Amino acid sequence: MAKDIVDKRDQEKPDEFLNLLMQKQMRIYAFILSVVRNFEDADDILQETVHTMWQKYEECRPIEDFVSWGIQVAYYKILEYRKRKDRNICVGMDSGLLDQVMEANRTLDKESEERIEKLKRCLKQLGPRGRRFIELRYYQDLKPKQIAVLLGLSVLNVYKILSRIHGQLVQCVRMGS
Repeated sequence: MAKDIVDKRDQEKPDEFLNLLMQKQMRIYAFILSVVRNFEDADDILQETVHTMWQKYEECRPIEDFVSWGIQVAYYKILEYRKRKDRNICVGMDSGLLDQVMEANRTLDKESEERIEKLKRCLKQLGPRGRRFIELRYYQDLKPKQIAVLLGLSVLNVYKILSRIHGQLVQCVRMGS
């Protein structure tokens, strides 16, 4: 019985990790790029970061904030990379400044999460038509021209409707509804 549980967790690990990584990888990469200006170096650091995250994922579960954890791993990978390359890839950035970037990033993450929660509440307040347009455009990734064909509308009309919906959502998020 215990072996079945372990085997099941091992089988779930790749899917769970990959789902989280696919959703959050760009935030981790954005942090790396905010510190490391060279894309090749940033790509190498991201690869090392993801590798370490994969290795340590099981022992760190459950992870409360995947992005913060990934950024913390990236922080140490940046420091290791700087030592290994024996050059300052951060263009004059010392460890103190790197710490300040980390703190600013944590603040931005919290603000982003709050805005996402507000947006989710605002999406629920949209009428069925508005939700349908949002679903077609962003969840199904249809272009306005495709939506127009699907719904029998002009492309200009679809753009106007989406613009109105965006305006409503922006206002709702700003008001904190």
